[in-house]
Amino acid sequence: MSRDHVMSAYQQQLDRIQRNRTYSDHAKKVLSAQAYKKVQAELETLRKAELDSVAQERTRLQRRMFGATSPLSDPNAVIARRDANDRAAKLNDAREAADALERAERDGDTVLAQAVASRAAEYGWGDVVGSYAASRPGFSSDVEEWNQLPDTEDFAWKFSHTAQFVAPTPPGFDGSRSSSLDWYAQQSLDDEPAPAVPSIFGGDAA
Repeated sequence: MSRDHVMSAYQQQLDRIQRNRTYSDHAKKVLSAQAYKKVQAELETLRKAELDSVAQERTRLQRRMFGATSPLSDPNAVIARRDANDRAAKLNDAREAADALERAERDGDTVLAQAVASRAAEYGWGDVVGSYAASRPGFSSDVEEWNQLPDTEDFAWKFSHTAQFVAPTPPGFDGSRSSSLDWYAQQSLDDEPAPAVPSIFGGDAA
């Protein structure tokens, strides 16, 4: 179910509650608050699912660009990749990385070449990544897909994305604190709040 579908169904539910003449004002608030809490939980599930989808796509592309070609269940492949990653992590500049990549490609050490290229991509050593990509026709298209994915750690993107999954406050709760919505959502339709008792000093009693 999409975000738009969830939002539309929620708005229709609120409209039905407000139009129902058999409900008291209290009952309308209770039902509206319950609808809000329910839809907000659904929207949060959808928000997290979108983030998971982006993360999975990043992992998929990263594996295609720099990942394992042997099953990770193969102990030898695991050891070789760990060793390659350790060696690549010691590279301090683009010149060292370029030399390491050249040696790996010459020796046919695909695992080390992937590790070096991954290190180069992480540190922005473009010439090294370019050399790695030159002999891999599908690499450029994978990079393009990667660059089209949102940066989920960017503050502005996170703020905007989160805002898309916040349901509108129901009628009657404008400006209310979330605690008011929480309170009404836990009430029954018959739990009308007791009327305020006038104070002998004027005004309502606390």
